[in-house]
Amino acid sequence: MKIYKLIIVILIGLAKSAHSAPISACLGTHWSAEWWVPINNVSIPLNAANGSVIGSGTIEVPYNCPANILGPGGFRFEFNSAGFDADYEETGFPGVFRLIPWKATNDFYRSVGLRLINAESGQVISALKKGWVPWGPPSTTSTRPFSGTLKVRVDLIKINDLIYNVSWVDSGFRIGDIRSINNSLDSYAPGIEGQFRWPIVPWITSSISHMPQSCTVTTPNVPVRLPPTAASKLNTVGTTAGDTGFNIGLSCKTGTNVYVTLTDLTDAGNTGNQLTLTPDSTAKGVKLRILKNGQPVGYGPDSAEIGNLNQWLVGPSASTTSIPLSAQYIATDKVSGGTVKGVATFTMSYQ
Repeated sequence: MKIYKLIIVILIGLAKSAHSAPISACLGTHWSAEWWVPINNVSIPLNAANGSVIGSGTIEVPYNCPANILGPGGFRFEFNSAGFDADYEETGFPGVFRLIPWKATNDFYRSVGLRLINAESGQVISALKKGWVPWGPPSTTSTRPFSGTLKVRVDLIKINDLIYNVSWVDSGFRIGDIRSINNSLDSYAPGIEGQFRWPIVPWITSSISHMPQSCTVTTPNVPVRLPPTAASKLNTVGTTAGDTGFNIGLSCKTGTNVYVTLTDLTDAGNTGNQLTLTPDSTAKGVKLRILKNGQPVGYGPDSAEIGNLNQWLVGPSASTTSIPLSAQYIATDKVSGGTVKGVATFTMSYQ
């Protein structure tokens, strides 16, 4: 009996030791330290459409993840607005949320919304009342250690014309947390073991610049029809075909410089130079590019903000009558035949 009891005690001790093994977690600089996303230089054309981006901010948040062999291995990154869901509501614009009316205590809060984007992938993150949702890259099931930075972008969106009553703002929004979590845990795991969190706080400190409209677009819709092209002509990734020129027509007053940003309407987070095909396109392995002076143009947020990502100078307004561009097919994979359609918008900025 004594030997039997001794064996039981040893087994219990081993079991307790196994369960007390720590679950590894990624590390940042400080647990729960707020990460402010600064949005400065807010500018609004006098005819800005509701839903337009009027400001944008991007930060890089460092992380360091150890080797992990538990479960499938690695770590995933997620976002959650829980705890703040009650303060916000969806708007009629994709991925854009705003303060609920009784929390919106001034014209600034009543006239703007926010859009959260993983700037590495371009994915818009929508999490209101959804619990933890995938953040996307750099999530991995690799068991090896890895480190880097989370690239976080927040766009400030015009919701209505009350923004024109605002001349200065110094305000922030606590919108939720990004976290890393050990892949051996499910998203509803209690406690904080195996996790690290980064609270995200967009903070806007800026005068609100109301920009005069210096140009009228004489071709607000520019259909561009590329010629039919055999898939065999796009037999290598990176091969292009079907170059077709087009113009954006302008009628401008003197006194400013004209800048423009092209935005991918199908994928608003696209900051590359390949235009995403619309969902009704049937061709595979091909995308579109728009070129200026023979060089592909990068896409950016739908914003007239000075220094907007991938914004470029057209020229002085006094001498600008059109913006000559061209479009082409580009092979991105093995090409199969079908329809190819992409939609880009252009936003003028007068500086």
